[in-house]
Amino acid sequence: MSVDKIALTLPADDAFQRVAHLVLGGLASRHDLTVETLEELTLALDTVLERYGDAIDQVTVQMGIADGVITMDVGPFGEDEFRSEIESESDDLDVHRILSAVCDGVSVSDRDGGHWVELTKRTGRSRGAEG
Repeated sequence: MSVDKIALTLPADDAFQRVAHLVLGGLASRHDLTVETLEELTLALDTVLERYGDAIDQVTVQMGIADGVITMDVGPFGEDEFRSEIESESDDLDVHRILSAVCDGVSVSDRDGGHWVELTKRTGRSRGAEG
């Protein structure tokens, strides 16, 4: 199983979200992902990045693709409210509902002194199927 991974740490400033979009787009291009998949991943990434608030100076985005599954880990975040926003289920159009609609897996883990949002999305393509 071959894994393609990229990690970048950005200032926690909205202006730098475009850099994360470019990196995600490059990864998608390398693996021939559909425009729809790229748009869903971009929406998921933006949904998380827009909620990190002023409490942190920088955010790290780790992206990887292996066996037809893209993973994105974003963090660390320090706010417990953020975790509850992601894990809560309601009928409102909230963070949990958006992420659940565009990703196959959404979770929050504790590591490196903060909360990390872990997103997964199946692409329907595996490295072995490329030709």
